[in-house]
Amino acid sequence: MVKKIIPVVVIFICLTSFSFAQNQTDTAKASSEFSLGVDLYNSGQYSDAHQIFKGIISGYVYNPQTTISYVFDGKSLLQLKKYSEADSILSLFISRFPGSNYIDEARLTLAKLYFERNNYLQTFKELSKIIETTASPFYSSYAKSTGEKIALNYLNADDINKLCDSTESPTLKPYLLLLAVKYYLTRDDLKNAEGKLTELTKLFPGSEEKSEAGALYKNIPNQKSASTSGPVIGVMLPLNSNDSAVHSNAGAEILEGIKYAVAEYNRKSDLKIGLLIRNTERKKSEIEKIEKEFSGIPSLKVIIGPIFSDEVRETLEEFKGTDIPIISPTATENDLTKLYPNFFQANPSFTIRGKVMAEYIYYVENKRRMAVFNANQGYSQTLGDAFIKEFEKLGGKVIIRQTYNSNSVSYSEQVSKIAADSSKLEGIYLPLADKRDVPIILSQFSQSNLNLPIYGNQDWLEARGYESSSTISNNLTFSSDYFIDYTDSTFREFNKSFLAQTNTDVDRNVLYGYDTAEYLLKAVKDFDSDRKTILSDMESGYIYNGFHNNYYFNRDRVNDFLNIIRYKDGKFQLVDKFKLSN
Repeated sequence: MVKKIIPVVVIFICLTSFSFAQNQTDTAKASSEFSLGVDLYNSGQYSDAHQIFKGIISGYVYNPQTTISYVFDGKSLLQLKKYSEADSILSLFISRFPGSNYIDEARLTLAKLYFERNNYLQTFKELSKIIETTASPFYSSYAKSTGEKIALNYLNADDINKLCDSTESPTLKPYLLLLAVKYYLTRDDLKNAEGKLTELTKLFPGSEEKSEAGALYKNIPNQKSASTSGPVIGVMLPLNSNDSAVHSNAGAEILEGIKYAVAEYNRKSDLKIGLLIRNTERKKSEIEKIEKEFSGIPSLKVIIGPIFSDEVRETLEEFKGTDIPIISPTATENDLTKLYPNFFQANPSFTIRGKVMAEYIYYVENKRRMAVFNANQGYSQTLGDAFIKEFEKLGGKVIIRQTYNSNSVSYSEQVSKIAADSSKLEGIYLPLADKRDVPIILSQFSQSNLNLPIYGNQDWLEARGYESSSTISNNLTFSSDYFIDYTDSTFREFNKSFLAQTNTDVDRNVLYGYDTAEYLLKAVKDFDSDRKTILSDMESGYIYNGFHNNYYFNRDRVNDFLNIIRYKDGKFQLVDKFKLSN
């Protein structure tokens, strides 16, 4: 029996030794490949990095690089915008390795993923899990500061209160209670702020949030005084919508511009103006709640927002029984001002845009014979109609008008007809419906030897494919509701100051908010006046010279200014801030 057993033991020992050696080899290979993957990731080669990390996870037995490869694979997929795959790999890692040292980084990556997908509540929940479970002071501090920004800018009171009620964690709950206090204070809801402060100090007297709560308690009398004695500007913006039209955080960026303008004003003025900020959430039900609240506040003098035309339409329907002036920084639809006599449209309507280009071409370019080439869809059709009506009213003549279906593969028939009349033409008004139509249109212009000045709309600013076209070189002029001159010294100083205070660069959305608030602060002579007087100031014809555009409200309370931009020598140049004359 002994002779039979010994060979088996020897074989077992040999196999074990072989397996151990093989594992050492695999670990060394995995380590080498992981280093390569990190180098690829750091150099921005995310697709190659993903393949490396994926290979480490699936191609080797568990080794020291396995868990961190899950996290880096998730990071690589996030950079590649492969959100579902990134979510899957990071969630799988969290479920398989809940005790890993990399769990905080995985949750933080998930939070970034949800933020990019505009899922702000889920973003906050991931940050909350870090706060509740982490042993790292760095991750705790980062999650708390980031979570506060998400909550105050994107969540609503119900979101925060539900999260607060759902946990008894001695780490997370005091943070959420303090956050609720701050949320209510930023919205001048002092009653609920005091209630949350009382709950916080009662339940967690020994928490690190206690000292901050004490400071907030001391500040509440000042908050009360400011909110009850001074004038207030109401702000209605979508701050946590999952609608893709929000472009991630347009409402939050516009709000930053408004807050900065009011803060500047309050630093220089004896009369302090408060902001009462409400989140519309792109919901009619929320707009109804806001109307009930705002209409009952005598000190509320004017409202900024909303920003989308559909929300503006719903807001004007709700507020038609009030006398509060309302100004939208960005809504563009026609006829909105007809819904409510106190509504002002800071962004020119589509009709105004067509008329502005007609006047500019007629008076400034001194041209009398034009072609119009517009899409059959959306605002391109509206712009074409408005242009023709105004241009012919001024005395010009539209020799030929052609229309096309956007996203077609050929426009040769329409272009050929325009080319046949080219000897009679001085230019073409070509308002786009989709910037992706540009390369095909210009290609067929070139094939037809059609080389006339082109005049267009704002979509040309974001179009691609015409940079190398001889047809368009130094031959394109278009209107836009914004243009940022980054070389202007005044703008650079403004951006420097804004960056220092907000840790954010000034962009288009910030300027929509800033310029609208700044117009109000300059046009209104006395914010202690009644609403009727403030409305009169806004209707007085005051011209505000803004960063992104100028403001002048016509008798229909629509802004008459647009930027005229020329594409010259490969660059966009501001030609004029042009005001409609009639």
